[in-house]
Amino acid sequence: MTQLLKKARQIGVPPEDYAKQLVEDGLALQRQAEVTSFEEIMGPVRQAGGPVDDAEIVKLVHKARSDYHRKSRRGKKS
Repeated sequence: MTQLLKKARQIGVPPEDYAKQLVEDGLALQRQAEVTSFEEIMGPVRQAGGPVDDAEIVKLVHKARSDYHRKSRRGKKS
């Protein structure tokens, strides 16, 4: 909530208008995602990263998740 208030102040809009816009943007993105194929979504990523097959993408996602969880567990112990 603090971040929402701060950002609304920075851009000069009432917090309720900013919150409403965030929700509307999120819903619009969700609607777009529901009608867009995975191939279309990944098109720009594949173009930027060169030829990467689905197995390599899955491998990268698993590694990123493992790294994230390892760092999260380490942070909780501190």
